[in-house]
Amino acid sequence: MTVAQSGVSPMVSTRPEVTLKAAATLDGKIATKTGQSKWITGVDARKAGHRLRSEHDAILVGINTVIADNPQLTTRDIAGGQSPIRIVLDSQGRISLESACLQNDGIDCIVVLGSQCSNSRIQILQQDHIHVLQAPTPQPKIKWLLQQLSQYKIESLLVEGGSQVHASFIKEGLADHLVLFLSGKLIGGNDALSWCGDLNCLQLQDAPPLDIQSIRMVGDDVMICADFLRVNYV
Repeated sequence: MTVAQSGVSPMVSTRPEVTLKAAATLDGKIATKTGQSKWITGVDARKAGHRLRSEHDAILVGINTVIADNPQLTTRDIAGGQSPIRIVLDSQGRISLESACLQNDGIDCIVVLGSQCSNSRIQILQQDHIHVLQAPTPQPKIKWLLQQLSQYKIESLLVEGGSQVHASFIKEGLADHLVLFLSGKLIGGNDALSWCGDLNCLQLQDAPPLDIQSIRMVGDDVMICADFLRVNYV
């Protein structure tokens, strides 16, 4: 089923409000160079992350996160918490139907493909609970995607990565908020992934500024909430 066939009434809006969420070590790493990432933060921080999921209409990750971690992308251990619509950025259609986030558990999933993905692959992915969006470009543009989502009652979007996905939202000025959980650990090295990919900041004045709203302890971890100051509204 394509999104257009989902029966969801369109809405008049600009775009969803976007919150980037990441859990990292004190030096900003989200995994070791071998890819190990569970668990960087503690139980309390993870529960706070699930509360964030319950407060958003949709949650988005990139295909590399799905392949590496096979996340369910559901809300758990939150009383009355609702699971958001799941969105996977997958330009080449590499996602497996066996992925945890594609299971028919009552929560819809949107798979976002690039223009070069084959019709046969699209047909395989289209299920009653899986909606397929195909971009007009080989790599789906974030601005285009947000315009599509705003037509289907997705007013708030939680972006959980990975690294390049976070960077894409920031570079295009399409991130509103950041929630960053930091654990008291250090991984170090150049080969371990950071929570944000290359922003091409050659000068300090090119670095996107944020207004830090709060810093607090969540169990043994630090939770930083901030707002991006430069936002290009669509």
